[in-house]
Amino acid sequence: MNLSQKSFLSNIRVRLGASTARLSSLAARLNPYGVLAVVLAIFALWPLLAPGYFFDAHDGRHSVFYVSMFDEAIRDGALWPRWAMHHNAGYGYPTFIVQAPLAFYAAEFFVLLGFGITTAVKLTWAAGFLAGGWGMYQLIRDWGLGTGEAKSAQSPIPNPQSPIPALLAALLYIFIPYHLLDMYVRAALAETTLMAWFPWVFLAFDRLIVAGGKPGWQKRLLVAALAYAGVILTHVVALIAFTPLLVAFILFRLWTVRKHAKSTPARAPFPIPHFAVRILLAAFAGLAALLLSAIFLLPLLTEGPLLDQSVYTSNTYDYARHWVQFSQFFDPFWGYGFSDDPAGANDGMGFQVGLLALLLALASGYGLWKERAQRNNRWPIEAFLLVISAAILFFVTPAAAPIWQRLPMVEVIQFPWRLLALSSFTLSALGGLAAARLLKNVGGKAPARGVLAGGGILALLVIFASLNFAAPEKLEPIADWREDGRAVYQFEQQHPDMLGYTRWVEEPFTQSAMTAQYAASDFSNARLERLGILSGSGEVISHYSRGHSFGGEVAMTTPGVVQIRVYFFPGWQVRMDGTRVAHRLSPPYGLMEIDVPAGQHRIDMRMGSTPARSAGIAVSGVTLLLLVGLWVGAGRKKTSARG
Repeated sequence: MNLSQKSFLSNIRVRLGASTARLSSLAARLNPYGVLAVVLAIFALWPLLAPGYFFDAHDGRHSVFYVSMFDEAIRDGALWPRWAMHHNAGYGYPTFIVQAPLAFYAAEFFVLLGFGITTAVKLTWAAGFLAGGWGMYQLIRDWGLGTGEAKSAQSPIPNPQSPIPALLAALLYIFIPYHLLDMYVRAALAETTLMAWFPWVFLAFDRLIVAGGKPGWQKRLLVAALAYAGVILTHVVALIAFTPLLVAFILFRLWTVRKHAKSTPARAPFPIPHFAVRILLAAFAGLAALLLSAIFLLPLLTEGPLLDQSVYTSNTYDYARHWVQFSQFFDPFWGYGFSDDPAGANDGMGFQVGLLALLLALASGYGLWKERAQRNNRWPIEAFLLVISAAILFFVTPAAAPIWQRLPMVEVIQFPWRLLALSSFTLSALGGLAAARLLKNVGGKAPARGVLAGGGILALLVIFASLNFAAPEKLEPIADWREDGRAVYQFEQQHPDMLGYTRWVEEPFTQSAMTAQYAASDFSNARLERLGILSGSGEVISHYSRGHSFGGEVAMTTPGVVQIRVYFFPGWQVRMDGTRVAHRLSPPYGLMEIDVPAGQHRIDMRMGSTPARSAGIAVSGVTLLLLVGLWVGAGRKKTSARG
């Protein structure tokens, strides 16, 4: 063997050694108990593997046809879609200005991998459940081990080396009734996906606050900002519903670390007290998250008022019709109907909190009472979660009506019981801590075996207590029409009161010039007649209809007016024969029209940008670049210091 061969083999050994080290590091991070939580989640997700789909669930059809229209816009070149083309008898609607897009992007990822629209929706749900369970495991595990400075002082779990409490918290979160209701009864894609973010946001801000200005703060700041921005960009309701919970947690966590922070002297790069650093980092992370979300929030705030908002807060969506009665928290009833009884007694869906979650919460309350004089490390976090959970449950009952009436902005939540997503999170985390307390002294002379056996029993109870809820009411075949414009048309025919209007619509309607094409057995986007001659003499030669662009060709024998059968809305750019032309409102249905001279002309319109959208993109982009720049800059500085 010559020298070059020996050098080559030596290089291979070095690379193999490095790869083995990386795999070992990854295996260490992928704690087997966390993996077990993900594996056991299959009992909650098993129905998603069956052929068919639960189209009759509350938002079952919406979750599919929203993704379908999102996909059409993406394929038409809109990297951040704003328009949904099939709503309102084909006139369209700026759905993705009022609907946060991250859940649709997650589904689109699976679509681009080659899965069908409905299958992509199911895969998004599965991914959300697994991500939420894994996040809960990491959060409770992190609290058990402690993070940042003074680890032992920060750990709220009595068995810090045991992963069992984290496993139980993850299973509680996956199997808690409202989580399953959100998927199998409501089929609410965005809201179910939203629940995946909660533990990750708490974990990110917890690490940011506890570690403070220690090295690596740039990365922790970036992660916290991205996690909270993820919440905002997944569901618009989260801005009002989740933000107060996050603020409460931040204030609580700052309070719990205040003594240690005050006793630590300031040092570079922050020549100010460490407690002030923690406050500034948490505040900046929250602000950065809002700036990262500007791409969605600025158009929502400026262009959302151009839509008829009453459809979102009246009739079916009037929050006063959807209170949860106190007794319903304990009622084992499980139904697939609606919350259509204002008194709550005969609601068609159940709002039970979950037997295991309630029992563990009671156990936590009892333990806190017994240890009220000791106030050990676990006492504050358990007390916080218990109080917050109780506050959330109170807020969804009729007793909280005076608060809702004084806070008119909360009416966009629509259904008070939506807040059960938050209590599901806090009660699951509390359940993990309570389980740690219960398992602390089991096992006698073999505590490790006792903890393992006790934890196994509790895990089985968590799964089997909710196993009957992990199923849709019925599955239907996935026909082609379910994944295109006909699905929207069929829904609007059944629910004409749910059509969305802009401020320019003068008369309500349920039919359009395109109704016949939507009802035809040979429906296709190419058959939608987007152009119509209002005045003058001529004919429409051709049409085209895509996700973010529409048009066709007309042959006019005399000058006239051509109507474009799409809602008038900011951002539309109309071109005739390649040259941009002015367009105006076409009453009474809020459409568009243009003047067309004699001759044959091609008319093209495309949804473009607006000042609010451009500003949002710029603000979000600059914020992301600054955060990433801080992180990369810190990494380079660290590398150069080592060199």
